[in-house]
Formats: sequence, structure tokens, C-alpha cells
Amino acid sequence: MESVGEYIIARFEAWRRLASDPSYYFLAAFLLILLGCDIARKGWRRSLSRRAIESVAATLAIFHINLFLLPGVWLLSDQVKQGYDLLGIPSIPGRVWTDLPTWLLSFFGIVAADFANYWNHRLMHMRWLWPVHAIHHSDPVVNGLTTYRIHVLENLVMWASYTILLTWIGLPRDAIGYGAIVVLFHNIYVHTDLDWGHGPFRLLIASPRFHRWHHADVPAAYGKNLANVFPFFDWMFGTYRVPGPCNVPLGATGVPRNDVLKLTLWPLIEWSRLSIGLLSRRRHQVDRGDVPAE
Repeated sequence: MESVGEYIIARFEAWRRLASDPSYYFLAAFLLILLGCDIARKGWRRSLSRRAIESVAATLAIFHINLFLLPGVWLLSDQVKQGYDLLGIPSIPGRVWTDLPTWLLSFFGIVAADFANYWNHRLMHMRWLWPVHAIHHSDPVVNGLTTYRIHVLENLVMWASYTILLTWIGLPRDAIGYGAIVVLFHNIYVHTDLDWGHGPFRLLIASPRFHRWHHADVPAAYGKNLANVFPFFDWMFGTYRVPGPCNVPLGATGVPRNDVLKLTLWPLIEWSRLSIGLLSRRRHQVDRGDVPAE
């Protein structure tokens, strides 16, 4: 069994490999360019306000906590995959995809992944999974780095949805290929503080305005604009809402903003509260005779 010391060393090695990955430098450069543009547009006092710095610091802390916890999520997601395999659900033969051009295979992979992400995202806006996704919505200053403000358990929900919704398609594991980098950069882009709506292409490619409404802390926006890349999924399934520029508060009422410890424990805190409430209602129903006592 792996010791605590070995576990920490392994996590440090994972972080070191990430930091030495060439794509990491492109990503860092992209974020610095976005920061420079933001400072030029709003001025350094507004762009680098204390509120914004606290937000970014919390996001970076959550990101590094996730690096330590991800191996456990990998093990759990592997259990989901093994459980799916036991069901014996038939899948499209992989050879169907082998003759497709790389760019077309990558496009199919992106569309399929975004379809799965739409539904896992919709699921995470429901009562019992909202405590997991609420961490992403806790950021009151949505920016490019908000992409990385997610709870480690959200990765488990996403990977489980890929297994359940996409395995039967038979796409190769590396189907998205370099398209994954494009999707990552696009995800960062839609979190930037820009009022760009993409005009006639607004239903084809998600824009910052589209996604900013998703982070809006007003009841009319809750559970809207769930697609990451293709807003036509929201249009198809009735969750599209972009009434104009998003000038309302961002964040999530009732969720800690930048308290890293509370945000890390938030799913456990909320699940405990929900469970106690459920048991309490059950007890009251039994006392009133609405349901038979066991």
C-alpha cells in the first residue's frame, strides 16, 4: 500500500510533469495575454483589484488541491468503467472510425464530448449534485482562470458521463486529439470579461456573453446556457437564454466565495445538510401517519 510520503512525491511528480509540458507554457502565455488585454481595457486598478486577486488566489489553491486528489478520482472512474463493461452494452466497432480524416474524427469527438458535457452539466445543476458544481459558480469575479475552479468530484461526474453516454459510440480514446487543446483555450475564452455575443454565429460557438449569463446570480439564469462549446444544444433542449449584455451580479448565493477550505468540503457539508433535512421530513411524515413506520 502506498505510503503518505510516496503519495505526496507522486503528486509532486505529476505537478512537475504538468509544469514541464510545452502546452502548459502556451496556456500560461495565453492567460498572460488575456490579463494584459484586461488591464489595457479596464486599467490596472479595476483589473487587479483586491477582490479579483483574492478570487484568483482561491482558484489557484483549489487547482493545486485537485492535483493531490485526482488519483482517487481516477480509481473511482475506473470502477465506473468496469461496471459499465459488465453490462455488456454493444458498441459501434472502432474500425468504423479508422478511415476518417483526423480533422473530421476530432470534430466528431468534440461534438460528442460537448453533448455529454451538456447533460452532465444539466445534472449538476440539480439538487444533489449542485454542491459539487457550486464551487465553479462560487467565483464572484469570473475570468479565464475560473475554468480551473472546479471541485475534484466534478471530474468524476464528467468522466462517468463520458463512460455512460459515449462508450457505445466506439470512438478511439484519442479521437479529439489536438482538438482538446482548442476546447481548453475556448473554455478559458468564454470565461473572460468580454461582452462578445458572436452575432449570427451565437448558436454555433459559445461566446463570453453566452457563458456569462450561465454564471449570472439571478433566478432567471439558473440552469441556463449549459453547453460548453455548442449553444445549439441549449436551443434544442430549452435552456438557451441570452437576453442581451450581462450586467447582473455573478456567483452563487449561499456558497462561500473564496474560502478554499469550505469550498473543498462544500459537497460533504451540503450533502449532510440535505440528508438531515430528508430524514427530518421523513420522521415528520411518519409522526403524522402519512407514511407507515418501518
